[in-house]
Amino acid sequence: MKKWLKYVVFSMAAIILCFLYAHVDKAHYIYDGESDSSEYIAVNINKDASISQVFECTEKSFDGIAVKVLVNSISDSGKLVYDLQDLNGETLIEGKIALSDIDNGRINKIKFDKTVEGTESGFYIIYFKTEDMSEGESVGLYYDNQSNFTDDLNVNGEKINGTLILRTITYRFDIETFIVTLGFIVYFVLFFRILYRLFA
Repeated sequence: MKKWLKYVVFSMAAIILCFLYAHVDKAHYIYDGESDSSEYIAVNINKDASISQVFECTEKSFDGIAVKVLVNSISDSGKLVYDLQDLNGETLIEGKIALSDIDNGRINKIKFDKTVEGTESGFYIIYFKTEDMSEGESVGLYYDNQSNFTDDLNVNGEKINGTLILRTITYRFDIETFIVTLGFIVYFVLFFRILYRLFA
């Protein structure tokens, strides 16, 4: 009886740990994640310039974004500013990130101060611009030349055929992570039980 009780307690503990571990930042790609990253194109956001992109998020809510940024930062004053709106033009969340905090040439994760609840349509528009830039500083965002939306990528009021290298981030329970983690635990338990029986 005690032996079975140990199995039950261990199993419950493993399930709880897997459940907690499976709460992750789940990324949703608005671009083609299978496209060749070497073919991405960088477009600069100069002073008084902006980039906008309409996109769809299939999640009920999201907690941040990730975007690929190219930056030539000389001072600590420059910032990348973002403004997330619904299709009616209402700002849902806005913020800024210092250029000195950006990992140049890589996907940078930006966590929001609050969770953005899903709109009825599931569509959003995000604007990027810069501020407090010093002479010689530049910021660029990457895009691929495949458009996933009827409203194409917009740079300084000009439509470009392409999609921003942008992901939405949702912190939630992920069933795939849960199953894989639980599978690893079961595998190692069985593996060590077999070893124990072989050498006992």
